[in-house]
Amino acid sequence: MPEIQVILQAPDALRLECILTVSDRVDSYHCAQLLLVIARKRLQLSAAHIERLLTPRIGQFEQSQGWRSSEALRAVSRQIEHAYAALPGAEQERLKPLLARAAEQVQDAATATRLRKLVGPEEGLRVDLIDEGDDIGPRLRCAFETADEPAEARAAVLDLLAAFPTQGKPAKKWLTEAERVTGLLSKPAALIGALLDAALDAADTEPRRTTAVTRYVTAGNEAFLCGVVAVAGVLRDSTLLPQLRRLAVKTVTVIGGQFGNPRSLRLANSSAQAMADIGGASSITELLALERSVRHGTLLRQVRKAIDALASAQGLTRDQLLERAVETHDLDADGKRRQPLTRGSAEVVVDGRTATLLYVDEKQTPRKSVPPDVKQTEAETLAALRNELKAIRKTIAGERVRLDGLMAADRRWPLDNWRTWYLDHPITGRMTRTLVWVFSTPDGPDVVGVPLDAATVVTSSGQQAAIPPDAEVRLWHPIHATADDVRAWRRYLLEQQVVQPFKQAFRELYVLTPAEEQTRVYSNRFAGHVFGQVQARALMKGRGWAPVAVAWWDDGIDHGVARRTFDAAGIRAEFYFDPIHDQEPAATDLYPYCTSDQVRFVDVRTDETIELAEVPPLVLTEALRDVDLFVAVTSIGADPEWLDRGTERRFETYWHTFGFGELSAAGEIRREVLEQLVPRLAIADRCEFEDRYLTVRGDLRAYRIHLGSGNILMSPNDQYLCIVAARDSQAQKLFLPFDDDPVLSLVLSKAFLLANDTAIKDPTIVAQINRR
Repeated sequence: MPEIQVILQAPDALRLECILTVSDRVDSYHCAQLLLVIARKRLQLSAAHIERLLTPRIGQFEQSQGWRSSEALRAVSRQIEHAYAALPGAEQERLKPLLARAAEQVQDAATATRLRKLVGPEEGLRVDLIDEGDDIGPRLRCAFETADEPAEARAAVLDLLAAFPTQGKPAKKWLTEAERVTGLLSKPAALIGALLDAALDAADTEPRRTTAVTRYVTAGNEAFLCGVVAVAGVLRDSTLLPQLRRLAVKTVTVIGGQFGNPRSLRLANSSAQAMADIGGASSITELLALERSVRHGTLLRQVRKAIDALASAQGLTRDQLLERAVETHDLDADGKRRQPLTRGSAEVVVDGRTATLLYVDEKQTPRKSVPPDVKQTEAETLAALRNELKAIRKTIAGERVRLDGLMAADRRWPLDNWRTWYLDHPITGRMTRTLVWVFSTPDGPDVVGVPLDAATVVTSSGQQAAIPPDAEVRLWHPIHATADDVRAWRRYLLEQQVVQPFKQAFRELYVLTPAEEQTRVYSNRFAGHVFGQVQARALMKGRGWAPVAVAWWDDGIDHGVARRTFDAAGIRAEFYFDPIHDQEPAATDLYPYCTSDQVRFVDVRTDETIELAEVPPLVLTEALRDVDLFVAVTSIGADPEWLDRGTERRFETYWHTFGFGELSAAGEIRREVLEQLVPRLAIADRCEFEDRYLTVRGDLRAYRIHLGSGNILMSPNDQYLCIVAARDSQAQKLFLPFDDDPVLSLVLSKAFLLANDTAIKDPTIVAQINRR
């Protein structure tokens, strides 16, 4: 406002008079905010000025409007702190009783700590600086009181954390003080870890009145905990990373029912930032694990911003940082790590899909279990190895997601870089050796194959070929290959029983259809499906899409949209959907069901729509593959119990069409795989393929399992058989060329179950089979 600008630019004497005048008359939120703005720039206050600022506040803090006095004192506390240091000793002594009373009564912990430091140290640990208005406060107090640290050091840490700002980020002065104070501790990570555990173990505070809201943390303790996680970032101790990640997940979780909110979004964002501040490869691993485990847009942006900042600080792109920061976990080049024990040894083995822990006896024979005497004497060592095994599996999961994302990025590497960051890495290398790569040179033909070693690949025909020494490397994508090449690679992987970490050779492909050539600028290929919005949003965020929700309270949004940007191509894909308005929200404020609509592509530089024919084939197929996944997984047609609800019969036709209709691209892939797997099974003589079905002949009936949905029809009258889930032990042991298709496993499990239908014990299934 112009008036405020005049005050800020006025001479010091006039500005001081304005500050004093406003301070005397703080009677509303707006006055407090005005004082906060005009008091930021430092002035030289006298002892009389400080008395004038403090005296009206004393005795008012416990009144019903005491927050106004606290806000007023918070606004001028830095002015007081700065001016007090320059006062003569006698005047300082005269002000100390007044400062002490103000520090005792003020409601803001950071202001109280600032004033108390001016008065001087007090005896005892001031745990009263921690609120008791939630379940966290008593736990924090207990952690301070029981910490194995000198009382003076604990008091200094307590004062530091209590002085953390209630809003915004800490000043450089606070961070400098944090480094000094943590230096007083013998085991700073232990104390900070105990404080983080206090927050992790705390329960939500249930409302005492029906109008109250379930609460996790008070405002004062929220700021205190933000200080704790900020100190964790200052310490740069990687052992605190798992606690910070779990705290971020806990505090971003919504509580309070349908119209609830995250426990503390500020604390979640602060935890993510502290993870980035710690730095190192383990920090990247935990940030990626956090990114995969949460779906809150604000926290996801904070996590991605933190990763981008880490990359920028090292002069790298995000992709370059992520591939360089993959932890090795002290594994050797073959993905193994051996730990000698009192008898025999324990061995961690990575195979590209997961990590396992084996016991190797004195004769170097692997055993599934550890002998009791070794388990007892090496309990601590084995516990540490199991914890490390969890961390390795977390790294493997992150690499699977990252490598799958590279299929849409068209990244290229010089051969030496590829060897360093991919082939030779003990974890990434296990996956690299199951994937198909393209090695290109300016002068010669491309060499395509699965790496055998640093100089050799195996082609789809099983022959070995040399890698050109000056090659540029990229991931092979079937969209750029001929149909014969794709079939050859699929046949090779099945014959050699190679399990890829994600669908590469068996990846679904989407090319322009005649209908899309007619519509030109949009695709209706996946329009008209009914799907669950909450589940779809989670899936979209996991695949890198940013969905705009449609909720009952926002009638101004007539449709939802999810967007994904393909940076390398400069293109943004947009998937539109509409809410089903007569389905009222029950658990959230989002419409529970939506209908899918168009998919469009936009130039990110101009925001102009791009014709489908001009979209690069790689971008088109990857975008449409994602949309197909969203629809296939969250459609009501994928719910085998939908018809049993007895409501919403108007969707019955759609349910049957989805559950037993033409196969999607994923269904076609599933059929191709099953046609080569089923003849090798013990139940092969009971199975045959019929159009879009796998028909299984049992002793009681014949069953047609739809290869798209896994739904089942029974002969002779195509009666529907509802099996919610079937997990057959024989099916679980089968080789599958990829792990990311649950419907494929479900179809096989149901086939084994129904081929021996006389052995089924489930009364619900038996009753359906016997009903004629």
